[in-house]
Amino acid sequence: MTHAVTIRPRSWALVACSLILIALSVRAALYELTEALEGISSSDAWLAVGASMLSAVVGLVFLAWAARLKPTMLSWLAAFGWGTGGALIFAGYGNTVIDSAVAASNLSDDAVDVVTSVVTGPLVEEIGKGIGVLALVLAARKVLDRPAQGGVLGALVGLGFAWGEDVGYYVSALEDGMSGLWQSFLARALLGAYGHAIFTGVFGYALAWAVLRAQNVLVGLLAAAGGFVAALALHAQANGIGFLAPEDSWNLTYGAIEIPVLVVSVALLVWGLRRHRSTLEA
Repeated sequence: MTHAVTIRPRSWALVACSLILIALSVRAALYELTEALEGISSSDAWLAVGASMLSAVVGLVFLAWAARLKPTMLSWLAAFGWGTGGALIFAGYGNTVIDSAVAASNLSDDAVDVVTSVVTGPLVEEIGKGIGVLALVLAARKVLDRPAQGGVLGALVGLGFAWGEDVGYYVSALEDGMSGLWQSFLARALLGAYGHAIFTGVFGYALAWAVLRAQNVLVGLLAAAGGFVAALALHAQANGIGFLAPEDSWNLTYGAIEIPVLVVSVALLVWGLRRHRSTLEA
């Protein structure tokens, strides 16, 4: 009796795409990190990087357990690297230009804060992250088994983005000492509940669904667009809570909304990765 040996197909398009994204991201990530840590003490630099790395490592370990490093380790490096490098520098320049334009308008200072935080900020950042996700999902279409793997690639981009972004926030927070660092870590790493990973993961899932399940191009485009709009909506509501939550219970309000979003997202991702499809699996 013989047994068929399943050989996982290799996608040279994914290899090439991953290498290109890594090459583009390394220099950008080093630049962003250097800028964030410029002029501060080595102890503060280690604290800021360490605090940011802690939440990133927890997220990476969870995704590695859930997704088993599929579709490829190289694509994982590219996704995280793009978030930390390419997407972050895209968002930095994009937000700077757009924030200046909004500030120069006739809007009040409060309105400028709302618009840049809830509207233009999420739009620029999700475009920057989404570029990498789009490239990777399209390149990986021959080796993707299920849409949830696209969600994992999106989550990896979001993790990388948050890691790089948080370093800068923690450096600023350390101006108020360890209490400032703790308050920032509480808001961004614990109560924020991996927001960037969730936002971009939704887009990645929609893209992979469009590639793997859509019956025609129109349905695929609508699914991808819907995923991007959903990512924007989730990002906007997370940023908008800061303007709506009562000051004396801000942490409680923020966590009460964002942590359930995390729990639901984790449950759906694990279900999507682990459920058996009768046509493909025993």
